[in-house]
Amino acid sequence: MENILHPAQTKESAAPPGAPPEPESLLINEAQFLLADKRTQLATVRTGLALLAVPMSIISLLVVTSRLYHFWDNFSYLLPLLALCLGLLILGGHLIWRGAIRLHHIESGLRRVIAISPHLNRLVK
Repeated sequence: MENILHPAQTKESAAPPGAPPEPESLLINEAQFLLADKRTQLATVRTGLALLAVPMSIISLLVVTSRLYHFWDNFSYLLPLLALCLGLLILGGHLIWRGAIRLHHIESGLRRVIAISPHLNRLVK
């Protein structure tokens, strides 16, 4: 049965079961790296939410001003705009989904580092 590794570990860096514990400075560095990655993924989720808001604003504007134009007369202009809105919705949803999955992996890595490190364990409690 193969050992399950932390996402930041490779087979070469995985410690054997009887090996001495990692130095505290390495654990703190790993926690800093994971927190930086978490910050990046939160920015990705924020960008995805902004990309979801743009198409909704455009559609709202089209609905509000719909009495000023006839839909079928302007269909050739509206179709590319609606296709662009659909693309932005898909991209925003993808960024949010990917960011949420990565955040889950980062949180499990942070829990592992905090459980190993006595100093970080004291800070979190």
